[in-house]
Amino acid sequence: MLRVRMESTTEYERLVQFGIKQGLEYDEDEIRDYSDIVGAWKITQPGDFLIGGCMLAKEEGHFVIKAVAVDPVLRKFGLGRILVKKAMEKARELGAEEVILIGRAPEFYRKLNFETVEPEDSPLEFECLECPQYRVSCFPEIMRKSIPAEGPVL
Repeated sequence: MLRVRMESTTEYERLVQFGIKQGLEYDEDEIRDYSDIVGAWKITQPGDFLIGGCMLAKEEGHFVIKAVAVDPVLRKFGLGRILVKKAMEKARELGAEEVILIGRAPEFYRKLNFETVEPEDSPLEFECLECPQYRVSCFPEIMRKSIPAEGPVL
């Protein structure tokens, strides 16, 4: 039986370091400035052992899900889905009609009914275009999902 606990957190640096360990990339501004974060959650096992995390930011008027990361051994237990759902519920609570993210695992987000947005149609700057690994060894996509005014978000 998997025993976990999910809770809100302000341990942004801890979530970033966990995300980096799971293969997420951050630019220097994201690591040093958390002023745009409007919600963050961690999933832990007994002993406060971090196994998952997610942050929600508001950038340039858009709600952005960031840093969704789950320990690879536990990725088949639906923890990523739970984190995304929590972020979307918080975004709706704050008045959002949609959320945006850069999906390093686009197939995961497609299963949650996120749609791909072409970089030129993105409301946010897509810094990945400048990276030499883009579409060589890294295949992120800008994705969006509308948030219903009522009912389930996923």
